[in-house]
Amino acid sequence: MNETSQPRPPDDRLRVIPLGGLGEIGMNLMVYETAGKAIIVDCGMMFPDAATLGVDVIVPDMTYIFEHADTFTAVLLTHGHEDHIGALPFLLERVPLPVYGMPLTLGFLRDKLEEFGVEADLHEIHPRDTFEAGPFRIEALRVTHSIVDALGFAIQTPAGTIVHTGDFKIDHTPIDARPTDLARFADYGERGVMLLVSDSTNALVPGHGPSEKAVGGALDRVFSAAKGRIIVTTFASHIHRVQQVIDLARKFRRRVLMVGRSLVDNVETAERLGYLRFPREVRASGSDFDPRELVIMTTGTQGEPSSALARISVGEHKQISVEKGDVVVISARTIPGNERAVAHLIDNLYRRGAEVISHEQPDVHVSGHACQEELKLMLNVTRPQFFIPMHGTLRHLITHARLAQEVGVPHGVVITNGQVAEIGGGTFCILEERVQNGKVFIDAEAEEVPEVVVRDRQHLAEDGFVIAVVAVDSEGHLIRDPEIITRGLVHVDASQDMLDEVRRAIVGIFSETRLQELRDSDLLQEKIRAMLKRYFRKNMGRRPMILPVVWEM
Repeated sequence: MNETSQPRPPDDRLRVIPLGGLGEIGMNLMVYETAGKAIIVDCGMMFPDAATLGVDVIVPDMTYIFEHADTFTAVLLTHGHEDHIGALPFLLERVPLPVYGMPLTLGFLRDKLEEFGVEADLHEIHPRDTFEAGPFRIEALRVTHSIVDALGFAIQTPAGTIVHTGDFKIDHTPIDARPTDLARFADYGERGVMLLVSDSTNALVPGHGPSEKAVGGALDRVFSAAKGRIIVTTFASHIHRVQQVIDLARKFRRRVLMVGRSLVDNVETAERLGYLRFPREVRASGSDFDPRELVIMTTGTQGEPSSALARISVGEHKQISVEKGDVVVISARTIPGNERAVAHLIDNLYRRGAEVISHEQPDVHVSGHACQEELKLMLNVTRPQFFIPMHGTLRHLITHARLAQEVGVPHGVVITNGQVAEIGGGTFCILEERVQNGKVFIDAEAEEVPEVVVRDRQHLAEDGFVIAVVAVDSEGHLIRDPEIITRGLVHVDASQDMLDEVRRAIVGIFSETRLQELRDSDLLQEKIRAMLKRYFRKNMGRRPMILPVVWEM
């Protein structure tokens, strides 16, 4: 049986298939199947790391969905973060499914689909709304997260009820006074939850997470002490955080300038939908203000080279420059893998005379994900028969499963992308077969970059390349000395002795090769490649990319 030709589950059994987000941070995509039909919960992307050169975003391999497109009935969206909606254009352009989500989530999605030129059938839902998608009966459940309009789902199937939390936290004093709907989660727990699938992002963090309101107090202290401009960077989708900055600017008689395309677009969408209040008297139309009157909100929390704050930090932004006396507040956590880029950003800001306040200072940022005691509370109110932790590396998933055991939920099972869990009749099993899964690399032109190309770029970046050009006559004899071209391997002026040795070794190949073989350019190229590969591995411990060129003159 190949990876993607899985048999459909019996009508009274449920199949759970993660295609992203289990075993990694980001790129969340979950498939639920029963009675010959399937739904998708979230379809997100992740950003590349420093080693993934020339790649703009990474999306899940959705081959399994494409090959079984006729069985899928809907996409459910928990919220509007990129790691939950960012891959939808690539799905919907091939499989035009109805999409269900809250108003702000769909607002962000519409902007994204318009950018890609993709049309979609979007359905607005609200907490406690119920709707059907094939054999699935779904209720939207409000949760608190670091973005407005976050949901979990209770999904009733012929096999039993699934509770899918989405990203959540238990914040009793959220900015919008709309806390996680624990009453509905508990009601499903009373009726019987067959499977809980719950957020594991903060499974390693003990205790309870602070309320979003705590950030307001910390920012208030920054505003009251600042003598110059205040520059605040946060995630562009964090509308509550943006609102708190706007409110503080009004309190301290400052104007707010929004910088960065994603932030400007999201603020416009949130304001249009009624989720953000940005009074005209607080808006700044340019940067020509007394420093004591201006707050700049910008993107770039992760040190992304193309972000507004990164360009500001090195003096390459057209409008904004950092000046001595500016206070820069990085109101976001550093996503694992971005530590070096963020540290470099902070150094550049200090170099230009700014004072930097990051998430390491108390309450400048609070997480939108449940910590251990909140995760235990969700497990206790739902009391599931089976439990699958989602969203996180393997370490996060295993830790969350152990928390489940601590509170008396014995059947916590860790699965990762591509594995298939089948549940029904009181049993839980993980099938031996995997469905096709992985990462698809997308460049700035929204074109797919083959994985082999990404590997070649990494190879070039790490070990450089060598081009060996040999000119031969029609009989295959050398006409002149071989030419050696290197980049990213050695400094040519300082390595002439080594390059001369390489030339002599190539000449030696011609003297040791039979006349008949000299006329075979492909064979010659392979001999040169093999010799150079051995030479550089033995003498330098390096594995450069080697390109032999045989030029018949």
